[in-house]
Amino acid sequence: MESFIIQDWKLFAPIHTGGEKTYAHLDTGAIGNMLSASKLDNAEVIDEKTMMGAMGEQQVKEVRIKDLTFLEQEFDHTKAVIFDGEQYFGDVPFPVTMTLGATVLLAKPLILDFKRLWLGFAESPVRADIPAYPMDFANGLPFLELNAGKTKLQTIFDTGAAYSLFNLAHETEAAWEFEEIYQLEALDPTGARSLIPVFELKNVTIGDVQLGKMEIVKVDLTAIEQRLDKRVDFVLGANALISSGLVWVLDSAKETIYISEHDVNVCVQGRE
Repeated sequence: MESFIIQDWKLFAPIHTGGEKTYAHLDTGAIGNMLSASKLDNAEVIDEKTMMGAMGEQQVKEVRIKDLTFLEQEFDHTKAVIFDGEQYFGDVPFPVTMTLGATVLLAKPLILDFKRLWLGFAESPVRADIPAYPMDFANGLPFLELNAGKTKLQTIFDTGAAYSLFNLAHETEAAWEFEEIYQLEALDPTGARSLIPVFELKNVTIGDVQLGKMEIVKVDLTAIEQRLDKRVDFVLGANALISSGLVWVLDSAKETIYISEHDVNVCVQGRE
């Protein structure tokens, strides 16, 4: 198991690449990986592609990383796109040179322990005493079903989203009222400051597991739905995962998510 760091509702963990130890941002809501332009000498440029960003479509270089070790696992010929790491993570007080997406994070069953701030890869099968729930995928992104009262929410499990998000496109279908609790100051893509209302969502569950109250932001996720060709009601972000204090194990091969409310020693690499 490896400790992870929480900084501004983002999750970071150590990696080794280019012969040195650095850190990666953990983003299960991204399909692929991103490599900082400062590490371009540790990668082979293989293509250029168009990506949708905050400022619209952007041309980016796609590379193949020469060496990457994460959670004691070596990943050969890992693909990534180049991004400006200084712009994204320049205020983080440790070196961040990558964002790891689902292709790496979910290569094996991933343990995210928000009680002890640990993560690791588990050997399958995961221990039978941990409650299990269905998880499916759309274009590589993990989905689970949450419940808010009697309303079922098709939800992306997204460690890369600082705040949990509710899809404004489905607001009229919601069978509950949102209570605004404060406003969050944020920068828009032009650099201007704006205030975003933050709401409280109560009594959220997955199966029999209580997730309790959540702070959420309302966003129109229609473009995400169209890209994934799947309904998206909700994005379960880092703020809710951190406050849950739960142990989550995501097993993509079995399309199952395991959740424990207690400190447990999940079977890792054949050991308990």
